[in-house]
Amino acid sequence: MPSEYFFWFAQPSSILNSYDRWAFYFFAAMVVLSIVTWMVRKFAVKHPVTKKLLDRYHSALFWFGAVGLVWFAFRYESVPIFSRRVFAGSIIVAGLVWVGFVKYYLLFKFRKEKQEYDAQLLKNKYIK
Repeated sequence: MPSEYFFWFAQPSSILNSYDRWAFYFFAAMVVLSIVTWMVRKFAVKHPVTKKLLDRYHSALFWFGAVGLVWFAFRYESVPIFSRRVFAGSIIVAGLVWVGFVKYYLLFKFRKEKQEYDAQLLKNKYIK
């Protein structure tokens, strides 16, 4: 069980179980989400501040998923030290903290930056 000490810190067996497959699908989904976010940023969004927000999401999701997939590769190949589940847990916690900082930016700074940018555009429109 994931709540036990042995589950996280002991060397897992060389046979992949359902938790390992779930982790692979989760990390692969993060990479796919990052690609979708990049495509939306590249082709659908015109506002530079919104592009900045989507770029932050893209970076967080891509690196979160890529590092997780590297862990899964270590796990698949049964590399003794790096295949432990504590590394997967650390990757998930670090990724959630990173996405938390992006959410903080979205909730507290994004709206202000967007309003300032729009006000600057309006000001520049009438100055010329």
